[in-house]
Amino acid sequence: ACLTALAAAAGNEQLWKPLNHAILQACGNDSRSEVRKAGASALLTIIQTLGEEYMVLLPECLPILSELLEDSDEEIASIAKECIRQGEELLGESLDDSLI
Repeated sequence: ACLTALAAAAGNEQLWKPLNHAILQACGNDSRSEVRKAGASALLTIIQTLGEEYMVLLPECLPILSELLEDSDEEIASIAKECIRQGEELLGESLDDSLI
């Protein structure tokens, strides 16, 4: 919730980029599933809160989301699916071709 409030308050892409990068790093944490889960949840909440404005950063999220779809933790894979579904809804197009 705190990260989402920070992103909403920042209000522009230049300030979102470092935040997005930090969230994606958490999503890619190989050793700790709870860190990946927290990162994926934060990403989903930000997509839901900022909506279309955040879609400029979606391309750099896709490789990580693609990895999370294969996560051994089903909850993390489910959150990644929801991030992708919400992104598709906002963009009005399928992201299947963009996923690795």
